[in-house]
Amino acid sequence: MLVRRLDGNHDMTFGHGLADMATQAEACAQNVKTRLLLLQEEWFLDTSAGVPYLQQIMVKPANTALAESLIKQTILGTEGVSELRGFSMSFDRNTRRMSIAATVATVYGTTANIRVTKS
Repeated sequence: MLVRRLDGNHDMTFGHGLADMATQAEACAQNVKTRLLLLQEEWFLDTSAGVPYLQQIMVKPANTALAESLIKQTILGTEGVSELRGFSMSFDRNTRRMSIAATVATVYGTTANIRVTKS
């Protein structure tokens, strides 16, 4: 697996040749993070892609079990992920931010840690 690395603002990096490319576990972790940050219906070429944050997760009354299930499903459905080894999710009602932390086993025989904050 080969993907273009993203910087701290989630923009693609350019100008450094192969140093701008991520492979194997790093690429897998970046793909998981990118998928978790994508809102469902946000990408015009495939409106079914993304996590249904607005449609099913950030609704009242909150259904934590459903939210956790949908997020885990997104992680496990990412190319290169073979197993979910650790998972935690928290929601801060004051800042309206959701934090997700996961450890995944990859098809490359390594693990990757993923942290995402969604507001």
